[in-house]
Amino acid sequence: MTTYSNLSQDDKNILGAWERNLRVWINNNISRGIIEARALKASLDASGGAGDILDSLDAGEIVPNSGGIAGAQSLTKEEWATLRTAALNSFLTNYDTITVRALAAKAAGPTAGV
Repeated sequence: MTTYSNLSQDDKNILGAWERNLRVWINNNISRGIIEARALKASLDASGGAGDILDSLDAGEIVPNSGGIAGAQSLTKEEWATLRTAALNSFLTNYDTITVRALAAKAAGPTAGV
């Protein structure tokens, strides 16, 4: 093992580039992702919101792609249910915690831990 001060300048440069990129990634994806996921969850869970509407659909019903993302396809009610649970809810459970928000703020600045 070694200390940071004992690293070669090349090793410090490699580590520095990686940590700068990770800090930007944390800010752009984790921190902003938490804020966006909270908003999506709130609109999903609102009375009469997207969740209630999806739940009211018949099994196998297809929701057409209206997102405008090239290559994205329409999804069934059940596929949306999977994404609600596996993507949105799991993301919030794993990342919207005091510990992760505090570390994000430490790594990427105070607004990153919102």
